Amino acid sequence: MATTQEEFEKNLVSEYFKYGSINKVFSAHRYSLPISFAGFTRVLSKYRVVKSAGPNSNLSESLHILSQIANFKIPLERIYHHYAPRTIQVSTNTLHRILHYTRLGLTRRQGTALIVTSKHKPNCFLVGNDQSLSDSTLGKKGDLSLPMGHSRLGELPQESILRVLQQEVFTNLVLAKTFPFNIMPPHPKPIMYMNIADIRVSVYHLELDSLCAFSSFKLSNLRFQKLNDISNIKIRPGIIEILQNYEQLSLQPKPSATPEYVSNLNSNLFALVEANPSG
Repeated sequence: MATTQEEFEKNLVSEYFKYGSINKVFSAHRYSLPISFAGFTRVLSKYRVVKSAGPNSNLSESLHILSQIANFKIPLERIYHHYAPRTIQVSTNTLHRILHYTRLGLTRRQGTALIVTSKHKPNCFLVGNDQSLSDSTLGKKGDLSLPMGHSRLGELPQESILRVLQQEVFTNLVLAKTFPFNIMPPHPKPIMYMNIADIRVSVYHLELDSLCAFSSFKLSNLRFQKLNDISNIKIRPGIIEILQNYEQLSLQPKPSATPEYVSNLNSNLFALVEANPSG
């Protein structure tokens, strides 16, 4: 229990990172917190928190269900009602909309993924185990992932990158007010775009000068791994393709335009509807 104002505010910020939104924090505490919504927002600003752009848990659930459709060629409703618990946050209407856009090759949302490397381990990438799935029936927690999340349409790349770093790489440093803002490049540009479901993911590369203490509520066991050591069996959709394309790009002259790619998930869903147009 917080004994000082500073501890109370730090705990609020921690709960925000844990639950993902002010509303969810209030709900988890049965709306009995001794602070207003506006006061909570001021505390987040005091800690220089870049606020969430969307429900990451919904993203994980959606991608898992779409992967089941692509892998086993089973209709959406059967997958949803077989796997989905009562606690699922994404609706069948949302999934149909995502599936519709994906099959048309269109995107309607924005995302950001970070390829984080270290000067000490140049051939390794920072990965962690995704803890966003809300129920084991949707696939056990732990799918391997790069730091990534939703972004707001039209926001500055710096905001998108900072949000991912704060939520999925350096959460404890935000709480300690020692977040390393100096690692942010002055004019970050994506090295590629990857379409994953109906999300256009902007991928950025960051190189760390030193190995830091990583922490996150959303990604556990953050560590550097080589691409060859990353298993394909339990990995978030799009991650392998991002890393494979990154390694290919690093061997070539810098392209004049930012390359765009389509994840295997999208290709499989498109092939499925081509093979069964009435499905």
